[in-house]
Amino acid sequence: MSEVNSHNQSTRDGDSQRTRSPNDWATSEQRRYAQRQAEYATHHDVAVESRVVDTETAGRVHYLVAGNPEGKPVVLLHGVSTTAATWLEMVPALTDTYRVYIPDRPGRGLSVAPSYRGRDLRAFMVDYLLDMFDTLGIEQPHVVGNSLGGQQAFLLAIDNDCVDRLCLVGGPGGISKEFSLMFRLLTVRGLNRLLFWLNSLGDPIESAHDQTEQLLVADDSGVSETFYKLLAASSEMPERSKSLRSLQSAQGSFGRMHPIFNLREEIVDIERPTAFIWGSEDAFWPPDVGRPVAEQMSDAEFHKLAGHGHMPWLEPDKQTETRVREFLKG
Repeated sequence: MSEVNSHNQSTRDGDSQRTRSPNDWATSEQRRYAQRQAEYATHHDVAVESRVVDTETAGRVHYLVAGNPEGKPVVLLHGVSTTAATWLEMVPALTDTYRVYIPDRPGRGLSVAPSYRGRDLRAFMVDYLLDMFDTLGIEQPHVVGNSLGGQQAFLLAIDNDCVDRLCLVGGPGGISKEFSLMFRLLTVRGLNRLLFWLNSLGDPIESAHDQTEQLLVADDSGVSETFYKLLAASSEMPERSKSLRSLQSAQGSFGRMHPIFNLREEIVDIERPTAFIWGSEDAFWPPDVGRPVAEQMSDAEFHKLAGHGHMPWLEPDKQTETRVREFLKG
């Protein structure tokens, strides 16, 4: 029976890490999101705990934890506009062997919602994770990243050498500075405020359907209504939308993206075992953008999944879960 436990736990993560229930959150929007998170875990039969950790870099970071308490740590990093809970469909493939940690990036989910304006993005995007690792005693984890989470995974490996095996699921940030017109418009301060406001006028559930169909998957027949409710609840937390807007403003301006979106020359020097798992229908970049990078690396493999989108574990089959599990086993 799946659950998000609401009692104190004493695990290797430390006695101070109290598990949160949906009723523990301060605002009605946060409680609604936490409830949708719990429902999505139940839908996928995942016994997951919702916790927070205080970081020096960012303040409160919310994370989900599941799996074997004695297992090798695996950290899952989500994309720019998604949340930790969007990984939950893949978690059952890992929990028998690994201890799985899934943080909400600051500004998403139930983490603190800071402004990104004026920050050193390259440092900030990983420093809060290093704080979290230090507090929870996570050493040299396997890291699995999707989209912007892939960019963070690269930086953990390049700048900090604290990754064991590195797995990029879906087109990862850092692989290319080429983006769609709409993504570039979202980096323009003022204009992105208007675009966020226009998007907020629609029905949140319908907007979640549109986002999933247009950006996340190639075949939405396997996506549950609980997933759409989760995305909708995430969009209804105003502080998170403001923080996301500030992040996108910091990521560049129209016609010019931040340098951390072009890490290709640094990625090829990563010596940790690396896997790219890339859908042929990825809405951000086709697999051919990443394959030449993988071919230059000393220990990398590249898997193209036919008919899969940017978040391929949400597709109806289990190819992504199988590929990730086999890679992490080594």
